Amino acid sequence: MTLLEHDRAADLIARRGVEDLAAADAAWLKSHLSECPECAIYVAAFEQTGQLLRSYTITATSALVTRTQSLVRVRAEQLRERQTRMVLVAVSFCIGVLFSTASAWLWWKAGDSVVRWLGLPESIVAPGVLLFWLLPAIAVAVLMVVVPQTVLTNPLTPSLAREREEEIR
Repeated sequence: MTLLEHDRAADLIARRGVEDLAAADAAWLKSHLSECPECAIYVAAFEQTGQLLRSYTITATSALVTRTQSLVRVRAEQLRERQTRMVLVAVSFCIGVLFSTASAWLWWKAGDSVVRWLGLPESIVAPGVLLFWLLPAIAVAVLMVVVPQTVLTNPLTPSLAREREEEIR
């Protein structure tokens, strides 16, 4: 047997208790275990370890449970805030695009005379208008996504956590 076959067998042994194996993989593992005593011993030890772990009772202290619940609540609040923030980013982006479109339309209508008056070439004006048309909306959206707002700045969050801890006690 090659080391690659033993590695494949160990991987399949670990996966078969957690997920369904493909029929070909299950058949290969069965034939490999019948031929390889080393892997058969590994299976027995693996299953015995699993039984020992399942038989051991793990209890959490009330402080651990309270702390975990508090952290879960804080994380849920962070996720809600992030979702709200994404909606605000989308709305801000749309408003920015609307105002940019309106200003670009005005520039296109009135800007021709300004371009002629200043003597600017058309090859510079068209890309410049397009760039400045989208730039404000993109800049605002990027800033709103990049600049973090932590949930802990919300004065309601610590009071909710303390209130819940008192209920549990």
